[in-house]
Amino acid sequence: MQNRTRTAGNPGSERRNFTAANRRADDYRPPRTGSTARTSSSARRPTGSTARPSSSARRPTGSTARPSGSARRPAGSAPVRTRSGSRQSSPQPPRRRRKFSLFAFIALVCIVAAAVYVIRLFSIVGIGEPRFVGNVTVNGISFTGCTYEEGMAQAAALEEEWLQTVYILRYQDRTWQFTRSMINADIDYEIQVQSAWNLGHVGNIFQRKSRLEALAVSPIDLSPTITYDEDLLNAFIDQICSEIDVDAVDAVVVPDVTAPVVITESQMGLKVNRDQFLQQLIDLIEGDDGDTAIPVETVTPSIPSDSVNFQTIASFSTNTDTRGSSSLTNIRLALGAFNGMEILPGQRVSFNTVVGPRDEAHGFKQAAEYAGDTTTTGWGGGVCQASTTLYNALVMANMTIVERSPHTMVVSYVDPSCDAAVFYGSKDLVFENNTEYPIYIYTSVDRQLATVTIYGHRPEYFYHLESVIVEKGIESTRKVYVEDSSGNYVYYEDDAPVLATKGKDGCISEGWIVAYDWDTQLEVSRTQVSRDSYSPGASVYYKGVHSHSQVGQITDY
Repeated sequence: MQNRTRTAGNPGSERRNFTAANRRADDYRPPRTGSTARTSSSARRPTGSTARPSSSARRPTGSTARPSGSARRPAGSAPVRTRSGSRQSSPQPPRRRRKFSLFAFIALVCIVAAAVYVIRLFSIVGIGEPRFVGNVTVNGISFTGCTYEEGMAQAAALEEEWLQTVYILRYQDRTWQFTRSMINADIDYEIQVQSAWNLGHVGNIFQRKSRLEALAVSPIDLSPTITYDEDLLNAFIDQICSEIDVDAVDAVVVPDVTAPVVITESQMGLKVNRDQFLQQLIDLIEGDDGDTAIPVETVTPSIPSDSVNFQTIASFSTNTDTRGSSSLTNIRLALGAFNGMEILPGQRVSFNTVVGPRDEAHGFKQAAEYAGDTTTTGWGGGVCQASTTLYNALVMANMTIVERSPHTMVVSYVDPSCDAAVFYGSKDLVFENNTEYPIYIYTSVDRQLATVTIYGHRPEYFYHLESVIVEKGIESTRKVYVEDSSGNYVYYEDDAPVLATKGKDGCISEGWIVAYDWDTQLEVSRTQVSRDSYSPGASVYYKGVHSHSQVGQITDY
């Protein structure tokens, strides 16, 4: 409830008195003691009327007056003392806080953050004249800080320098010059520099920022593409090879009466390792560092003079003392075809090809030979002894036997599985020189022996062909009858046949090549090379051809 009273000392002014019950806490003003309170100018009223005192008017001492905003006493302050000297205690309201606009504060923060972001953004993408960004190189070369024109000019200069760089290729005291321009090489520096420029200048400002931040973490080196004319490169290599390569010269060896003789010494050759040289040049083309020494290898002749020591590495003989003149002629013709023959490394030889057909036109004669399980007469009879003698010598010389056949029956001049039967057009003896050195074959035939001697580089071991009998004594069960027209063995046809020749026993055998140490003569290894079955020969019987009715008749023989 509001009471209006006139102040005693100032009858023309009014003041408001508020009871504690109707005061609002935030409108509370502590009383001003010992002074006249000021009222606002809008509350001034004329004297004698009821009016609200102005803010500048003084209230009488002891009256209740509304204090000005600057005279508010803080809540909880000490009680004021009245003019009478008594202490007046009154409740103190909380101090009024000045409000601050939250919206203004948030706006200010956003403006500051935006300004910082913009400043950082322009610091990353750059301002002013566009230039190449950092953390990007082309073939290891940085263009950072260059303008576009400066970067492209530098790329053109690098490409020209790359083309005209001179490399000196060397072999001993000889040199050759090589440049990339000689093979029409090209490197796309300008394209890669353009790509480096695009990494910092293509896209909107946010894309550029994101890309530049990624480059700061993972720098990029752009590799240019290199092309060149392969035909021109190969032609350049061919030219150098033609100036360096020298063919090796083999020692010239001719057969003499008993052994080969060297008449021309061998010479070493030279040859550029083309594959290695090509790779070296490619390394120079695609990079700046590479080997400039031309790779040249020494070529050893197939027949070097120092390897032609002509040691006797094999010699084998068979007996001919039971042979007739026709058989000896045939053996001599067959082995004579091999006399003085040179067999080079890797060369394959066929007995039938070297000797040729065994017929009268080639000088061969008719002599005894096997025909199944019997013995007959045919052209070239006895040639199998020549092939058998050669076979054993070849084994001793460590030649590789490609083809070999046993006889149908055992022979008298070698053990079973040590023979080598031949027949033109079917059975053959084929061998190959799989060593690193040539061999030279020499032969001789007389009335006692047929001999094959081989000269060459001594093999690692001494080799010998050994016969192992698995089963023997397989007797013949077949009989062949021959008419005795002379009656010397059997006269009458009904007389019992008379044995002329007993058939040879058959057997089963194996051939083993045994290796021995040259010095100790101890066995090193053995290898089975054949298993052969020899048929027993048919027994030959004479039978009579005369009848009893012919007795007493005169017969003209």
